[in-house]
Amino acid sequence: AAKPDAKPDANATPVYAGITGTVVTSAKPAADAAKAKGTMRYLYNATPGPNEKVHLDLIDLNKKLYPDVEVEKIRVPDDAEGTRKLLSMIAANDVPDLFWNRQRTATPFIARGALQDLKPMAAADKIDLNDYWPSALKTYSRGEALYGLPNSSSSNAYYYNADLYKAAGVPLPTETAKKGPWNWDVLTEQAVKITKGDGPTKVFGIDPVLSIYSVDMFIWQAGGKLWDDDLKECFLNSPEAVQAIQFLVDFTQKHKAMPTSAETGTSGTGGATDLFAGGRTAIKMAGRFVLDTLLKSNFTVGMVIAPEGPKANTTRGDDLAASIVKNAKNPEAAWGYAKMWTSDDGQMIVMDSRRSFTARRTFLNGEAMKKFLLPWEDLETYKLGLERTGVYVAPGQTGEVNSIFDRELNLAYLGEKSVKDACETMKKEIDVALKKPL
Repeated sequence: AAKPDAKPDANATPVYAGITGTVVTSAKPAADAAKAKGTMRYLYNATPGPNEKVHLDLIDLNKKLYPDVEVEKIRVPDDAEGTRKLLSMIAANDVPDLFWNRQRTATPFIARGALQDLKPMAAADKIDLNDYWPSALKTYSRGEALYGLPNSSSSNAYYYNADLYKAAGVPLPTETAKKGPWNWDVLTEQAVKITKGDGPTKVFGIDPVLSIYSVDMFIWQAGGKLWDDDLKECFLNSPEAVQAIQFLVDFTQKHKAMPTSAETGTSGTGGATDLFAGGRTAIKMAGRFVLDTLLKSNFTVGMVIAPEGPKANTTRGDDLAASIVKNAKNPEAAWGYAKMWTSDDGQMIVMDSRRSFTARRTFLNGEAMKKFLLPWEDLETYKLGLERTGVYVAPGQTGEVNSIFDRELNLAYLGEKSVKDACETMKKEIDVALKKPL
């Protein structure tokens, strides 16, 4: 198992004593439970095995709370297939009741008017929406309406191999962040010092930053944005975006401190070998979904907040929520499930899965939280990252947009195209994609 590094502050005063007041406190059937009967159709994405376990555990809990409700599972393997599935079900007027939504899938369905406003239901049940992270509320709110009840979030952190830092004589990122500065320049300096060797045993200072869902953070930190608020024009050729992508590409082309797809044995940016878990990269931006792989590692693990950029300290994230589809046949059962998921008991299942993080501030500050953390997981780092999280607004043409971005980013990483040319191609082709009908 991974050896411990930083531990949560044992002297911190817990503020949890059972959450009371206007927040839903536990997964107890509400007054409308008697109306929650019949079949509730639930669309979610997961692969069989550990990835799906959190959903199966939640379904089991829901059965205990709402014994007259049967959950019909509609499982798809990934986000893209989930989006396609829901679009086809809407077109066929055969919709699920509940949809497991996330930042990267929310906007196309909100824009289509395909989801129900949950604000009236939240108000009726006295759910304090300010208990959720700001990025979650921004992701699922439009005006006064709320189109998803948040249930989990990403960790917004960098995980690092303390052994590699110590072997290179480089201060640990946690020590650096505490003393300051902890920014792009320092990240680069440390990554270069740690990088050594060549061939299949080479050690790299930083793990690949591959997808648009991670590169977005660097663009925000440089003061830029990916596209306009109306999702009509791409800004990936802006000076800020070019600066951010150039910063990342310099790790492969200038510093040789980040592996390319050629060095990881992959054909593009979609799925690099996990060199971090194998002990060959020093620091990795990721969510808690990597924890299970790190349990099998034999190095000392630590975690630290993302370094600041030239213009901002925004972090990446991915807030998830339960959305009720318009024309759902069983909205009462769907709402009961959504409340169960965001309740204390539901949040315990989320944390126990080690694949995500709590959606609620009060649960994070609770006594129950401590038993779900590994020795080196730091609660304050999670909290700080979630307060800084930006919102990725996904266009309706996500599949095509991502394909263009992945292709051009990979060419830049490989040195087959300049960053400026790659960004100009992104701009040109994504602008065309954004104008296509939803």
